[in-house]
Amino acid sequence: MSDSDTAVLCLVKARAWSAARRVATLAAVLVASMMSFVSVAAAHSRGCSAAHSTIRHASRAELQRAVVCLINQQRHHRGLPGLRENARLNRSAQGWTNVMVTHRDFSHGADFAARISAVGFDWSNVGENIATGYATPTRVVAAWMASKGHCQNILNPQYRYVGTGVSDRSIAGHSSLAGTWTQDFGLLMGQHALSGNWGPAEGCPYT
Repeated sequence: MSDSDTAVLCLVKARAWSAARRVATLAAVLVASMMSFVSVAAAHSRGCSAAHSTIRHASRAELQRAVVCLINQQRHHRGLPGLRENARLNRSAQGWTNVMVTHRDFSHGADFAARISAVGFDWSNVGENIATGYATPTRVVAAWMASKGHCQNILNPQYRYVGTGVSDRSIAGHSSLAGTWTQDFGLLMGQHALSGNWGPAEGCPYT
């Protein structure tokens, strides 16, 4: 795929376990960097260190912090509380990113919620975004914000925590451009959401 590729393939699914009050939502995107996203993302990247750094010129920790900073800018801009980086969700997201690039499997797997439980995150609400073919935090966050399901995960008022996984490799057969990402979102069991404002999520996507 070229840097100006505009073909978009989105997969959005939702599943709920009402008896246990546990809800899981996932979204996947397959897009090589779309030029139309860049100017929009740049407008929301001020103050986020490494936001424009390529995955081969910044550490994993720097890239993770940049993604969290960028999505929190999107949330704050729309009146939502920010998300906190969570070590367990980072472990879940990084583990799945590694699996995707190693096994050439661009999907959420059989049960992404079980993966999140396996790292010790006792959740009541979780979500996941994945992407491949993006070389910078700015580009991947802009692409997610321009895709309804991913944008809704980012602006979900119920989440409190987020984890990020990143690889400088692409997923063979899906993109020839470097950069594969996973974002896991969550609310711990017994916690209350900090906001009930669904308006921003209902307005998705934002381009």
